[in-house]
Amino acid sequence: MITLLRLYQSVDSAPFPTAPGPEMSMSSVNDALEDARLTHEQHLRTCRQCHADAAPCAVAKHLLRLYNLARRDRLRATGRDASTV
Repeated sequence: MITLLRLYQSVDSAPFPTAPGPEMSMSSVNDALEDARLTHEQHLRTCRQCHADAAPCAVAKHLLRLYNLARRDRLRATGRDASTV
């Protein structure tokens, strides 16, 4: 739960994420991606609503969006194109 709180605090205090700036190191981009993935997976394992409805709840959808943003940031940081066709 602390990780989730920390994640929301960082989202609330930071502007809408775009491509990582030059001050962001590759390790911090990878750490953000790993944190987002672990938080999303942990939520899916522990959320009663996700299990009861057999569909992701609003929090799970939000966490998946954060994971996708972190994944795109990592792709941009490595020089790969993250756009979809």
